[in-house]
Parts: sequence; C-alpha cells; structure tokens
Amino acid sequence: MPVVSKSIFVLTVVDALIIMFAALYSFLSFVPLSILLYLTLWFLLITMLVLYIKGFYEVRSYKPRDIYLLFEGITIATVFAGIPLCISGFNIITVLLLVINAVLTFIGILFVRIIYLIYVKFMKSVKNVLIVGAGQDGKLIAEEIQAKPELGMKVVGFLDDNMNTIEDEDSTIPILGLTCDSEAVIKDNNVKIVIIAVKSRMDSTTLTDLIRGIPLAVKVWRMPKFYERITHKYLVSKMTVNWLFYASVKKKALLFASIKRLCDIIASIAIMIITIPLSVIAILGIKLSDFGPVFFTQTRIGKFGKPFKMIKFRTMYQDKVEENFDDDLTEITYDDKRIMPFCKILRKFHIDELPQMINILRGEMSIVGPRPVREEVYYENREKMPYWECRNWVRPGWCGWQQVNSCEPTSEERLEYDLYYIKHRHIIWECIIFIQFIGKVICGRCK
Repeated sequence: MPVVSKSIFVLTVVDALIIMFAALYSFLSFVPLSILLYLTLWFLLITMLVLYIKGFYEVRSYKPRDIYLLFEGITIATVFAGIPLCISGFNIITVLLLVINAVLTFIGILFVRIIYLIYVKFMKSVKNVLIVGAGQDGKLIAEEIQAKPELGMKVVGFLDDNMNTIEDEDSTIPILGLTCDSEAVIKDNNVKIVIIAVKSRMDSTTLTDLIRGIPLAVKVWRMPKFYERITHKYLVSKMTVNWLFYASVKKKALLFASIKRLCDIIASIAIMIITIPLSVIAILGIKLSDFGPVFFTQTRIGKFGKPFKMIKFRTMYQDKVEENFDDDLTEITYDDKRIMPFCKILRKFHIDELPQMINILRGEMSIVGPRPVREEVYYENREKMPYWECRNWVRPGWCGWQQVNSCEPTSEERLEYDLYYIKHRHIIWECIIFIQFIGKVICGRCK
C-alpha cells in the first residue's frame, strides 16, 4: 500500500526514541532496573497515543499555536502516565522526575519539528502529480491537492481521452494529452504520482496505454482512495457506495456489530456511574433555574430511518423550547437568551447529552456513530442528496468522526465524514474517536 508521506513515519520513529530516552534519563537513578523498561514503554505508549489523538502524526501544516498544543499534549500524557509512580510513592522527588521527563520530551519533540519544518521549507522536493481523467472527480482531487500545500505535491496536469472534455476544459491545470501519451508526459514532467480519476471502467486499450506508459517507480492511486487519505472523508458516488455496501454485509461486519453492542452497554453504564456527580449538579441547577422538567426529548432518526426520542438535559427556558429546534445544525451563541445561565456550562462541556446513555442502553444509539438528525432534516437531505440515508446503515452515535474533525460541517461534508466512519470502523479506532471527543470536550473545543 503506497503512503502519502514517508516523513510522517520517520517523525513517528524519532519521537518514539525521544520519549524513550527522556524516560530512561529521568528515572534511571530512581527506579529499579527491573521495572524501568516497563515504565519506559508505558510512557512511550501514553505519550504517543496522546500526540496521535492531537493529530501530530498526520500530514498537516504547523502553526505557532501547535507549540501550545504540543505542550498541552505532553503535560496530559505525563500526568496520566505518572499515575502508577504517584500511587507507588507520591513525594516531591516523583513530581520533580515527572517534570524533568515532560521538559525533555517537549524540548526534544519541538526541536525535531523545527528541523522538519526547515527540511520541508528548503530541502524537500515537491512531488509532481498527474491525474488521469479531467472530469468532475479529477478536478475535485486536483483542488484538494492545491488546497493542501503541506502535502508537498503539485498537479502538473491531466490526461483525458474525452475530446469534449479537452475542448470544454476551463481549469487552470492543463490537459497534457491522451492516455496513449502517458509515457512521454510522465517523463517530460518528472511525475512521481499518478491518480486514476476515471468514473467508468476503462477499456483494455486505455489500460494497456497506462500499463505501458507508467514506470513501476511511479506510485499509482485510485482517486477515491487518495481522496480518503488526504481528507479523512469518503468520496460519495454510485461506485463507492456500492463498494461500501459489500463491505457492510461481510460476516466480519456481523461480528463487529455484536462486539460493538456489548461495548456500548458496558461503556454507557460506566459513563453513567462515573458522571453521577455531574448529573446530580445538572438536575439541581436546572430545577433551581425555572422549576420545569429536567429532561428534554426530541424526535431523531435512528438506524434504517427509524424515529426515536433522544433524551437531553433541558438547557433552555421551558417556555422557549421548540420541538423542531436542532442544536446539532443551528449555531447557538453563548449569550443566546433562550439558554438558562447555569446551563451554558452544561452545553459547553456536553454535560446536557449525558442522558443519551439511556438511548444507548435501549439500543437506539451507540457511543460512536453518525450524529442523529431530526425527521425534517433527514427527509429534506434524502430528497436533495443522493445516498444520504446510507449514513443510517448503523446506529447514530453519542459522538462521531465528524465531530472530532469539523465543528460546523455542511450536510455534504457530514455525509462524507459519516460514510468514511462506516467504511473504516473497528473497535480500536472507535476508542480513539471516543478519546478524541472527550479530550475536545474537556478542553471546551468541541461544539
């Protein structure tokens, strides 16, 4: 399987070495050798997991704010990883060792990122990309590449056998020839990556032209796969949804559904127990705010289009609550007059959504999945957007892939994120999505 960037793999390995060195240096003189290795591996696991959740091992552009995010991530990782040390013997020495470990890790990784940025800016060569197919899909992937300079790629042009496309071509990226010209075009433009963006099946002549013209050293991607890799969204089309259907009816999908249901039950019960103090505070605050009902239910669409009543803590004044109001799609300002003052903090940290654990126990929702929408939104989008109801092949979720990637998506983006989740879902990844969501909630960054 070709990769988008080998640099990310190198960064991951270097970061792992830095984390291990920092742990070994910090604890070598104070921890018995018999447990030092296990402690080092523990710090490595927790720190790498936190940095992964924060997106430090994705192809991305770095900004000054990432210095703070790196500091925040290493601090959080150090606190969690240091719990076993504190349990075994909490004292000033333990705190000092954890601080030294965090400082060494932060300085080391920050230094590596600075070197990496210098390398990308001044030394790393740009990879030339050739797209086969100048239609809608070809132009879409070209726009995505142009919008992401951090990929280090440049689209040099298209190949297309459709003469009408060539005559009507209005893109700023040129069409360099037909598929039979692939060998000369690739050589003349030093092409390193070829993306096949042809919607229909190619005939044997076209395939022969490409197999003859594309050197084995050049990486070849199917457009939908490449689109997923660089956007973390699913390309929604007739062909890709057909592929998604076959993936969803495999036997392993049935096994996954059974395991996921068991995990949902266990996780929802655990969350309900852990958050009892928060729920009690929420109930008292709501009752004292306007003495109305504690809970607010709203009809949402579940698996296979089945309606259900989604439960929330009520956060708006009783006489201003509207059944058709959808706070998943409608932006609410912090000073919205409908929201009770106490309940603003409930909304900011998603405490108002804790009662949805009841929906999960009933089997109406899951911990992770596409966020449920109102009936009106469901039917409206089903009419205007092909394949919208495909997102309802699974139970809706308390949190989801779209939430951790985009706070204010369009309906089209929401569908692409949700279908990407449906295609790639597995237990480990769902745990990561859940942790990412909780992390954003705790930091107040998840709307």
